[in-house]
Amino acid sequence: MLFNLFGKKDEAADDHIFTDKAYVSTNAKMNACAALARADAGAVFICWFPQTAQKFKDFFRQQGLDENRVWETQHVHTSKLADKNPVFVEHYPLHGKEIKLIKNWDKEKITVFSALDEPLFKHFGSDRVIPMVKMLGIKEDEAIEHSLVSKSIINGQEKIAAMVDTEQLANSQAEWMTKNIRS
Repeated sequence: MLFNLFGKKDEAADDHIFTDKAYVSTNAKMNACAALARADAGAVFICWFPQTAQKFKDFFRQQGLDENRVWETQHVHTSKLADKNPVFVEHYPLHGKEIKLIKNWDKEKITVFSALDEPLFKHFGSDRVIPMVKMLGIKEDEAIEHSLVSKSIINGQEKIAAMVDTEQLANSQAEWMTKNIRS
C-alpha cells in the first residue's frame, strides 16, 4: 500500500513517446522544421492533413529543401521509416489516432512540432496564453519543451475525443475542429 501511494504507474507508456516542441507561431515552427531539415538529412516531416502537407511542401521548396521529405500520414509505412527520423509537424486532434499510426514503428521518441496559434491549441485558449508566454520572455523562435506540455496536449486530445460522436475527415486541422467538435 505504501509503495502505491501515488497510484499505479501507467503500464501503457505510449503517452510519452511524443516529445513536443511548441512554438508561439506557425511561422516559427516552420522555420524550426527547415532548420532541422538542413541539420538532419534523415528527418522526414509528417503531416496529418493535406492542407498542412501542401503548405510545408511549398515552404520547403521556397527554402531550397526537398519537398519529398514532407509526407502525409496516409503515405507513411513502417518500411519507409527504416533509416528515417520521423517528425510530426502537427498533432492530430485525437491522441488515439496518433498512437494507432505509430504503434508498429521502431522508435522510442517522436518529435512533434506545434504552434500555439494552431486550431487545436486555440480550442483550449492559447490566445490568452500567447501574450503570457511572450511576457515571460520566450522568443518567437524558441521552443517550449517540457513533459508537462506533452501531457497537457494529451489531456486536451482526450477531452476532444469525448466531444466527438462520429469523426468526419477534413483537409485541415481547422476544418477538422469545425466538423467534429459538437458545441
